[in-house]
Amino acid sequence: MGSLPLGYRSAASNIIGRPQLISLALSVDSILVVTEREGLQTGPVDKEAPVPAAMLAGQVRRAIVLLWRQARRQAPSELTIAQLSALATVVRSGPIGVGQLAEAEALPSPAMTRLADKLEEAGLITRRPNPADRRGVLLTATATGRKLMARREEASNTWLAERLEALPSGDRLVLERAVPVLWSLAGEKETEKD
Repeated sequence: MGSLPLGYRSAASNIIGRPQLISLALSVDSILVVTEREGLQTGPVDKEAPVPAAMLAGQVRRAIVLLWRQARRQAPSELTIAQLSALATVVRSGPIGVGQLAEAEALPSPAMTRLADKLEEAGLITRRPNPADRRGVLLTATATGRKLMARREEASNTWLAERLEALPSGDRLVLERAVPVLWSLAGEKETEKD
């Protein structure tokens, strides 16, 4: 492992021995591919030949999921992932109708109604009549709900910032440049400038 770039030594020690292609780590001058059979290999990156889209998709998805899981663990909660996601949407987009929230969270309306009931019972959201639709209600985050999401976000951001600080400046620059691309892939515009 001594031939690996310094930034990859600890990462490689954590992923050796897994059966599938585990990590594709890119830096400006080298590529690290880890497989069970081949071990560690480094070499120059052909800047004219991008990684096939299907392979890159798998790598990006796995990295995002792993980062999300680790960040989520920084602020444990009694809420389920679906409840946290719905609460985050209400905090970010509220007041919002149950149907709109169901659509945003890709859940059927009856399931979202039950989920909203639980968030309301926990004191994290309130319901009020929708002035535009007498039969509908609008969901709004309570101060408690907003504080819960702010604490979770702060804990996750602090955890991630510590890891970003430890990266070489070139790797941080690569990530900085990738952020707008990730927002675009998500089909959203960047809404926060922290």
